[in-house]
Amino acid sequence: MQQCPYSPPRVKVPRHRNQCFRETLSWVQSLGSLKVVYAVKVHRKGLELLREKGFEVVVYSKGRVPPFEWLCKEIRDAQGLVITPIHRVNSELLRCSDKLRIVVIHGSGYENVDLDTCEERGVCVANEPDAIAESVAEHALALALAVLRNVARGDRYVRSGAWREGPAPRSLIGTSLKGKTVGIVGAGRVGSAAARLFKALGSRVVYWSRRKPELEHGVGVEYVGLEKLFEESDIVVVAVAHTPETHHMISRSLLFRAKRGAVLVNVSRGAVIDTNALVDALREGVIAGAGLDVFEEEPLPPTSPLASMENVVLTPHIAGYTWEAMEGTSVAVAQTLIRYLVQGVPPLNPLTPRSCGVRGERV
Repeated sequence: MQQCPYSPPRVKVPRHRNQCFRETLSWVQSLGSLKVVYAVKVHRKGLELLREKGFEVVVYSKGRVPPFEWLCKEIRDAQGLVITPIHRVNSELLRCSDKLRIVVIHGSGYENVDLDTCEERGVCVANEPDAIAESVAEHALALALAVLRNVARGDRYVRSGAWREGPAPRSLIGTSLKGKTVGIVGAGRVGSAAARLFKALGSRVVYWSRRKPELEHGVGVEYVGLEKLFEESDIVVVAVAHTPETHHMISRSLLFRAKRGAVLVNVSRGAVIDTNALVDALREGVIAGAGLDVFEEEPLPPTSPLASMENVVLTPHIAGYTWEAMEGTSVAVAQTLIRYLVQGVPPLNPLTPRSCGVRGERV
């Protein structure tokens, strides 16, 4: 008999995934009142749902990131923790609690969560990417159109008063999206939604993904190699998750293989792209323009070369920032917590399958 890596303290059970999960669930439910700590203020509907089920809910609402001391104290007797992609969950934080059983990411990104340590300590980690996918895809389309049609430059031109001097200059002539080739890098939820949007507006859509999904039949798009995607695409949309394998995957060599005059849109994570290489490609005209919602350093420093480029449209990581996405994600997170801690049902999107009690490979 060995202790399960995610069993309650000092309880010896057979090292079998389902039995370990049932033992942990039984122990959690025996604790009585369940407590969930939110490291961020979220839409009220999810909080109301948990309180209706008898959960004690504690929310940090004084800023973007709670002090470590506050979070450590609050999770000491909590079974659930809700974070966003900017919050760190590491071994130091996990040592604060023997009772913590699940961490749910309010969104999709998990690059700041130590999945190995969570799994070792028996903490299930899950994310909720579904509710924001359409919003992020819409933002990718908006950024592409803003660059192609000089929306931001036109706005600045009007506000400057220059329009009073005569008709708009030729430098504001835009490019139509219809008939262009759009390459989607990453065909997960966001990439698939973006493919449907661009396809509906008359674009030819090609895609590359680490795991090839069946988009050809469902959406009517074509799978190509990554280099070919850059060589053929008029617009490249980056929607791949940031992992050690995808860090700087949009490299200098890849950027300089791009079809001359291409537009690059990034709604994934800034570190997926080699920023210095992108700046050089923009300056040399290999990449004609870029629409960027994410950056390697956030907030973007005012001294960044990107901030002074006329052919770049910047937004402050708001692709998933819609009322609909926030409400939907809040409710989905609450439902995951209720299913896992009360009903014993594993999350729909487990990032650590073993400690979540499901079969499957780690992300």
